[in-house]
Amino acid sequence: MTEKTAAPLVLKLSGKALGAEAELDRLFRALKAARRTFLLVHGGGVEVDRLMERLNLPVRRIEGLRVSPAEDMPVIAGGLAGACSLALRGAVRRAGLTPLGLLVTDGGAAEVVPQDAALGRVAKTRAGSEAGRRALLGLIDAGWTPVVSSIGMDAEGRLWNINADDAALSVAELLAAPLVYLSDVPGVLDHEKRLIATLDAEGVEVLIESGVVTGGMAVKVRAALSAARATGAPVSIASIFDAALPDVVANGGFPGTVMRA
Repeated sequence: MTEKTAAPLVLKLSGKALGAEAELDRLFRALKAARRTFLLVHGGGVEVDRLMERLNLPVRRIEGLRVSPAEDMPVIAGGLAGACSLALRGAVRRAGLTPLGLLVTDGGAAEVVPQDAALGRVAKTRAGSEAGRRALLGLIDAGWTPVVSSIGMDAEGRLWNINADDAALSVAELLAAPLVYLSDVPGVLDHEKRLIATLDAEGVEVLIESGVVTGGMAVKVRAALSAARATGAPVSIASIFDAALPDVVANGGFPGTVMRA
């Protein structure tokens, strides 16, 4: 039986978190000082929109999902796996760590699951193979900090646009690792706007049915709960702007609202 390496922390960065240079620097330096291994998963829709507009390409969405025809994928991949990945790798390097840019499907870490054909090259992912798990952990054990973009590649070498939350879930599930969704939202708030430290399935449904949690946050907490079930590890919704975040995460804690299966 192969001995498993302790799971690293998976940090999923939203667009707002990607732009928080000072906050990312403090977080990365705290994790380095504590010798807590981690990897990053990111999207970058704002950067893609900017590139598309500069090239006079139409930006279309269906139910919030970017329509991604095959001919647009070099631009979409350039924004996500290029510009956004390079900026984030620069932040990791400035913190004294060694970044390695990856697609979410590299090394068998995840597999592409195509979605509605009307969306073009848009896909979900599922956790990859045991070989993919060993490969990703091997890179981390060797001292690399993976920076994983939400671009996938299938067996035929075609590029796919992946939702970054889904990509992060697949990686966390593969590694049975704790996952932290970092944005500018401090977590889930109750009816008096106080942070809720811990939530389970029953608590989530009560908040949604009572109208305390609505819209995008309802989608986010249900996704986080599903992630906790899939990984068997804590899943946190937190803000990159939380001043306590670096110390909490570096010391093995979980910031914001923690979802438990």
